[in-house]
Amino acid sequence: MFFLCLLVGLAGPPAYGAQNKKIQAEFLIARRKVQDPFFRQSVVLMLPPSDTGLLVGLIINKPTRVTLSKLFPKTPEFKDRTEPAYFGGPVEVGIPCVVFRWPTEPEHSVRLYGDVFLTFDSDMIARVYKSRQPTSKARLFLGRAQWSPGQLQNEIRQGGWYKVQADGDLVFSPGLDSLWRTLHTQAAPSKYIRYKLPSGASHRPMRKTSPI
Repeated sequence: MFFLCLLVGLAGPPAYGAQNKKIQAEFLIARRKVQDPFFRQSVVLMLPPSDTGLLVGLIINKPTRVTLSKLFPKTPEFKDRTEPAYFGGPVEVGIPCVVFRWPTEPEHSVRLYGDVFLTFDSDMIARVYKSRQPTSKARLFLGRAQWSPGQLQNEIRQGGWYKVQADGDLVFSPGLDSLWRTLHTQAAPSKYIRYKLPSGASHRPMRKTSPI
């Protein structure tokens, strides 16, 4: 297995259970108050629930400056691959995973939605890149984001994240520079809430008030 040198001595990723076949996927959008260097202005694709109960996701909008060919110079499948590896999160950054499109459900993979799958399996990763998939059809991530039970909900209650359902293909988005800003604007509540009296009530001007 061509990633053996990376995997030796590292704990394996969580085992995933039920598959999610929704076309839309769940994303976390870091709110402006988040200043953690790993998660500031992050868009996180949430993965299906793991058998461990941990909540796991991949930061999708932080490409590294290292191309796949430079990251794995001795691996034939990555020869001439000029696309970058992506920073998936601060947990186990030495373990790669790939989100990819595949016409049929492959072994050692979990369906994220539609024909898009994720794998941590080194042989499947090699197979994906040996197929010479276009850059837009596969992305390799290093590390992942991970929360213990209750931890993420507590961060959401404290105003750290927006949780949204969005087009799952955002994981392959070419416009990463503006992705966080676009999703944050869409997820944030309106600056003003409009109130209108029901019909038959005495007329009063519509007023605007900031949300609590």
